[in-house]
Amino acid sequence: MKTKNQGFTLIELVLVIALLGILAAAALPKLFSISTTTARENARDATAAAVQTGLSNYAADQVAQGNSVSYPAALDARAVDDVSANSKPFYGTVIQGGTTQKGWTKKSDTCYHFDNNGTAEYYVYSSAAGTFINQTAACP
Repeated sequence: MKTKNQGFTLIELVLVIALLGILAAAALPKLFSISTTTARENARDATAAAVQTGLSNYAADQVAQGNSVSYPAALDARAVDDVSANSKPFYGTVIQGGTTQKGWTKKSDTCYHFDNNGTAEYYVYSSAAGTFINQTAACP
């Protein structure tokens, strides 16, 4: 009695799996809306949040030392020298020297410009309120 083997060969299975992998790799960025624009916006938001966190740490350090809540006069190397070790990473890696992160440019002591693929965005620092916020108009 002769039996006929039915099924797929190993090479056929490997080819199908490889093809499915290629299709999945091509479809994932569209499925999850992954793009360089989204990544750049996320990096911008993370930088702004890091600066705000640094400002909060600075104020907390002031209170811990028995002083009233205050914030540095400017977000640059001069201010970083006066910041405690807890806050220093937020300033040193983000805004020290004016242009340390891709896309960021220091315009003045209170204004930073972010180039979002040709679209200008401005962030203004207020030493009175301790905020680093986005504004639609260009800095004065």
